[in-house]
Formats: sequence, C-alpha cells, structure tokens
Amino acid sequence: MRSSELAHMAGVSVRTLRHYHAIGLLPEPERTSSGYRTYEATHLLRLLRIRQLASLGFSLEQIGPMLDELDAERVQGDSLGPGAQDLLDELDQRLEEQISQLEHQRELIRHIRTRHADPDYPERAMRVLDAVNAFERQTHEFGFLLNALTEDDRIAMGIAAHLYTDGELAEIERIFRAIPERGLTDEYLRVSKLMDTLPGNASPAQREHAIGAGMAFLEKIADCMDPGNWLRPDKDYERMLENMTMVHYNDAQIAASDELFLRFTRLLAKRAGG
Repeated sequence: MRSSELAHMAGVSVRTLRHYHAIGLLPEPERTSSGYRTYEATHLLRLLRIRQLASLGFSLEQIGPMLDELDAERVQGDSLGPGAQDLLDELDQRLEEQISQLEHQRELIRHIRTRHADPDYPERAMRVLDAVNAFERQTHEFGFLLNALTEDDRIAMGIAAHLYTDGELAEIERIFRAIPERGLTDEYLRVSKLMDTLPGNASPAQREHAIGAGMAFLEKIADCMDPGNWLRPDKDYERMLENMTMVHYNDAQIAASDELFLRFTRLLAKRAGG
C-alpha cells in the first residue's frame, strides 16, 4: 500500500509518517522501481501500536524502547519484563502528577469564581489580597488602600504579585493579618498619614518625628518579617519597582523613607545576629 493509504487506515497524516521515519520509530519500507514506498501489514500494525501507546501518554522517545521490549517478550513468550514495567511505572507516576495538577487547577478556578478574583494573577497573590481586604474591613474603610494607589502603584503591585517569592508574599500576608490582630490599625493609619503628608520642605524635626513614629510601629510587627527578605541585595525588578513608587514622593518623603528603611534593616540585622 502507498503512504497515503497507510496514513488513512491508521488515522494519521502522511507528514506524521515521514516524521516517524525520520526519528527511526517506523522502519522505512522498500521502494518500488518508480521510487514509491510500498508498505506492508507489519507497518500498519506497528503504526497502530504507536498510536495506542501515544494515547496512553507515552512520549515518542519512550514508545520506541517500549515496542522493542514488547516485541522481545512476545518472542520469548514472557509477560511484561522489567524494562516495560519501568516504562509503565514512569508513565503512571507522570499521569498521577498531571491529574494532581489538573485537580489543583480546578480548585483554583473554583476559588477564583468564589472570590471574584482576577484569573491572571497567581493564587498566592490572592491570599495577600484576602489579608488586605480583611484588614480594610477592620478599619471600616473598605477599599481605602487600593483606591489610594496611583497607576504606577498598581503596576508595581501587579509585577510584585507575579515575581515575589512565596516567602515574600507570605510575609506581606502576615503583616496585614497581624496589624488588626494586635490592635495596631489606628497606629498604622497615623503613621501612613504622617509619611503621606510630609511636606517637601519638612524640617529635620518633622522628618525625625515621622521616622520615629514609623520605627515605633515597625518594631511591633518586626517578628512578622523575614530578615533574609530585607538584608539581601535588591533584585533588578525590585529596584525598578522602588523607582516607580518613589517618583510620587517629594524630597523629604524620600529622605525619611530611606532613613526609616536603614534603621529598620539595622534592627532586623541585630535581631538576626548580623
């Protein structure tokens, strides 16, 4: 039979036949004097076996060795040998992992629907948003954090949601859960207002007052912080995010923010034994 006939009976394309020939999965038949390939029933059977193994989930790289094992066992009259068993075990493990992943994806879709969350953000970021929403409910000012964000802030948060590690996002979640649990909501709002309203021509005393208030607050939630997240060198995207947010600060706010960060990281280093 010709290649088109073989492909039709096996339910594959002629291009697939050529690919199988190229990788050595399907032996090349002899050609006629006019140059056409002439296939036999053995080629059809092997092609059907290839399709069956592929339907089980075997890769093309695995199918060749699997067929060789099965052919050898049939010649000897044996049941499945160690080689074939190993390939089946490997496939079974891979399928089990895929099923687990699919179940996780379905569960995630259910969560997205329940929370009316954005599907283009990671699940771990949803937990942070849940913590922020819970915090805002405690303040009776739901949405005030997100509504106060600039467009650059929103872009920065979106990038952070994708690129921050699980540990870094978990830290943010711990912080926003700890603030209301420890009765620090009012203090957080006062400190935020101090920094947000610090004028560009603020005096050293005004800056120091804001920095001191910030340190007093941060010390109360320092146990929520992982020193490793604060003391390591900044990543490229973190420097970019910082530049995006700082563009909305005046000189006094930038100076106060830098000094607050410096003092707080020193505190974390000291507590970490650094």
